Amino acid sequence: MGLLRSLLLGRPDGLRSRLRQRFSGGAPASGAGSVAPAAAPPAPAEASLGLKPEPPRGVTPPDGFEVVLHKDALKAGKVTEIIVGGTAIAVANAAGTFYACTNVCPHAGGPLGEGTLEGATLTCPYHGWSFDLATGACDTNPGSTLKTHAVRVVDDAVCVSLA
Repeated sequence: MGLLRSLLLGRPDGLRSRLRQRFSGGAPASGAGSVAPAAAPPAPAEASLGLKPEPPRGVTPPDGFEVVLHKDALKAGKVTEIIVGGTAIAVANAAGTFYACTNVCPHAGGPLGEGTLEGATLTCPYHGWSFDLATGACDTNPGSTLKTHAVRVVDDAVCVSLA
């Protein structure tokens, strides 16, 4: 049952859970006749996740690259999903070095943007397959690889090549 719950609802500390909590309006009132305290006005979703709202403007990315986020928007040790050019990618900040890969685990289609990051190793939240983001090599199954994307930081912008 735990796997089914994770597949449908995401990890307790994952992106889907945080968004669900953010937009659910908080906990229901307890007991009949009780009045829930007034909620503060909702903050933008990006702010609730600790992200800056937009990538920097005025940055010209290298040929074949797209600006995906501000370099300070993703804290070290974190990974997030970003959709760019109609493609979902996972972008990770491993101690100040940015990596990008497909957002889909080749094993069972898990959302890698909800995975865990230790150093430059990204672990899928569904079945625990881990990948070296520098090479795309799978530590769990050496016969499998992860599609990675080239990343360059230009000024304050993280730029990713989808080629």
